[in-house]
Amino acid sequence: MTITGVLLANNGSNRKTGTGKNNSRERRRIARSKADAGYSDQAHPRNSLSDTLDLNALRDVVEPVVAEFGLVLEELVGRGAGRTQTVMVVVDLQEDHEGSVGLDTIAEVSTAVSEALDRTEHDPEETYMLEVTSPGATRRLTEPRHWKRSRGRLLKIKTADGQSFLARLEETDGTTATIARKKDTPKGVPAKYSEPEDLAISDVNSAQVEVEFSD
Repeated sequence: MTITGVLLANNGSNRKTGTGKNNSRERRRIARSKADAGYSDQAHPRNSLSDTLDLNALRDVVEPVVAEFGLVLEELVGRGAGRTQTVMVVVDLQEDHEGSVGLDTIAEVSTAVSEALDRTEHDPEETYMLEVTSPGATRRLTEPRHWKRSRGRLLKIKTADGQSFLARLEETDGTTATIARKKDTPKGVPAKYSEPEDLAISDVNSAQVEVEFSD
């Protein structure tokens, strides 16, 4: 498998190819050279992975590798077509941790996942991009662990009864959320919040983390 060795923003991206399992060091050298030279994906198209990509089998390979770093495999998806075909691996911290996955860790996980895929028979034969990343800053909360990971964050919440509001998530057990609704204040005035209240997560239609900018 070839590896570009490129670290993009909060992602670790590896170019993978199924041209054989031997002489991988030479293929990595060639891939790095292509990346450094601005190798054009559009100028070198390739086949789709649609006929060979088995995400369930790949998950069985990737999940234990991610767990070795104390992380959770949040998502594993295949997307794109032709030269842009990408297998994206999304990793996250455990639910009782605060913050986000560091860039160095993302790079280490990317290398480890790439090497694990090199050794498996489920690795697709066609060339594809392996992208390892962490959840975006405005992640949607669709599981109890997402709520727990978002303690202290400002959320945009829509409830089943049609309410839509911003609220600070103060605490949650994954079933009930203790929130403080943000009050409307003039621009330039410090944010104010209502008294904390409990909200059943089952009554929430959608919730998403809001990006906050300091004044």
